[in-house]
Amino acid sequence: MSPPQQKGRVRPETDRDSAWWWEALSSGRFEVCRCAPHGHYFFPPAPGCSTCGSPDVRPAAVCGFGVVYSWIVVHKALDPAFVGDTPYTIVTVDLDEGARVFGRIENGPLEAGQRVCATIYNVRGITLLGFERA
Repeated sequence: MSPPQQKGRVRPETDRDSAWWWEALSSGRFEVCRCAPHGHYFFPPAPGCSTCGSPDVRPAAVCGFGVVYSWIVVHKALDPAFVGDTPYTIVTVDLDEGARVFGRIENGPLEAGQRVCATIYNVRGITLLGFERA
């Protein structure tokens, strides 16, 4: 399998809550937030647990495997940077650890519940998260 094919890019805007996530991804590590008191994994990065609200959240490595929750095929680029990429598929994945994340996956048939694996790839200097069929 190969990472998603992508020509267009838009530099992500990072903030205090997400900077660590982009840095980890750039270093080849797939991490999400984990609630220290209760062990909940969640995404996107936030200053508090999305389940209980605790401010004691920390980055935690995840295996990268999960199942397809949903997906959308984009046929019309809403940003000029992605005109050459259409159609492309964005998939929402429930990771084995419980967090729900999203990223690109190569076009083709998908089914809810299908196993996928995270892949980290680079588009002209920007590191991104995608998925491959497992």
